[in-house]
Amino acid sequence: MKQAPSGPSVDEIVRALVEVVPTPVVVADDSGHYVYVNPAARAFFDRPVEQLVGTEVLDSIVPREREEVGSYLCSTATAEPGRRSVTMLGRDGQEREVVLHHTPMALGGKLLLIGIVEDVTENRRVRREAVALAQSAASLAINRSLDATLNALAQSVVETTSAVACGVYLLERDGNLRTAGTFGLPRGYAAAADAAQKRGAPRAAIRAIEARATVIDEDVISRRLADPRFAPLHALIRDEPWSVIVSLPLMHHDRAIGALNAYYPSGQRPPEIDMSFLRAMADQATSAVDYGRLLRASREKVALEERQRLARDLHDSVSQAVYGIALGARSAMELLSKDVTHVREPLEYVLRLSEAALAEMRALIFELRPEALEREGLTGALKHHTEVLRARHGIAVEESFAAEPAMSWETKQALYRIAQEALHNAGRHARATRVRILLSEDDAQIRLEVSDNGVGFDSRSAYPGHFGLNTMRERANELGGSLEIESRPQAGTRVRAIIPANPTDPS
Repeated sequence: MKQAPSGPSVDEIVRALVEVVPTPVVVADDSGHYVYVNPAARAFFDRPVEQLVGTEVLDSIVPREREEVGSYLCSTATAEPGRRSVTMLGRDGQEREVVLHHTPMALGGKLLLIGIVEDVTENRRVRREAVALAQSAASLAINRSLDATLNALAQSVVETTSAVACGVYLLERDGNLRTAGTFGLPRGYAAAADAAQKRGAPRAAIRAIEARATVIDEDVISRRLADPRFAPLHALIRDEPWSVIVSLPLMHHDRAIGALNAYYPSGQRPPEIDMSFLRAMADQATSAVDYGRLLRASREKVALEERQRLARDLHDSVSQAVYGIALGARSAMELLSKDVTHVREPLEYVLRLSEAALAEMRALIFELRPEALEREGLTGALKHHTEVLRARHGIAVEESFAAEPAMSWETKQALYRIAQEALHNAGRHARATRVRILLSEDDAQIRLEVSDNGVGFDSRSAYPGHFGLNTMRERANELGGSLEIESRPQAGTRVRAIIPANPTDPS
């Protein structure tokens, strides 16, 4: 019988496959040293085989993880096939996030550990970039401070790229820069950079703004230390780890309004994947600045409307009360010369008006001093307004206040404005004789309710003018809650605001 020709052994086939697969494969002995690395692994580390075989596996791990990874490799966890996330030092010592798939194997009486290195750096980076962009976009809606938004954005840049610091600078009308957000820069850097600019020191951000293009400035530290114009910065930058500044202009409708600076380690130019992310974050910073300016304009408009309303209230209430007091006092003076027995009535009238005017003045002063809301609490603020209803309008007010709810100042202010508008409507428009106000809190929500027995209106139709009900609803919605309005002609009105116990602060 003819014998079949002998072919390659299974071991030879496996070795040949491992040599050509594009995934790094490494083999370590029980002492933790490499005994084999395939060509893909040599390319991953960018080192020849003679510089890898015989070296310790832990030398390939970033220093901060070596102790933990060493304990893991020595544990029983490697006695069975498994996987572990590790940060390794790849080409040029760059950190690479990998998943190490490992399995034990006995060969020639020796216990070996076979590892397949799955490089997940880019996949995780893309996820981090997506998260950073989403967080940056979300902060535009929830941060009440532009600087807080840009600080968070600068932090996202550092945490997502290989940059070690980041700064966002806005162009002022005088042509100078204002530092609006930073992360990773030394304390006092912004003030020192401003001082250096006044001495004529050039800034990469200004160059990017003027060119309306990305500017990469290298060997920054040594050049600045040699330039006396940068003297205010010398002590701060001498030991900094960065020496490359990448500056991208913030473009708004073809106009540069500022720049985003990313600070990179010496001799390290940012890879293209970093540049793509930096451009996206520069766009986010531009959106944040635009949003902040729109918000500031909106708040200025609201402040103007509040001042106009206060002026109307002063005219409609306090000034009329003062006029009534003067009229009552004049009547009392006339009666003193004619019939003293009838002086009591005008004096009582003067007293009632003065008490009402005092209550209204307290309420108006409270509105002009917002810090009083923090000091006296929401319940204290509401009591100022119930005093006005009693003294000015003769309305019987029933109060039901729980303990002061735990909430932010912005939330207290919004709820205060809702209650203020509802009480104003009850006293000025509804012609009510009884008002009930309730404030309560449980684990899930805060409830504010104002009800009266006034003339009411058809709540199913468009809201009557001057009631401010739409504004009340908007305030509740900004807190993540809702506003319910129940009213019928001649059947009174109930306004109920329900918000989460831990609402998102309104912007």
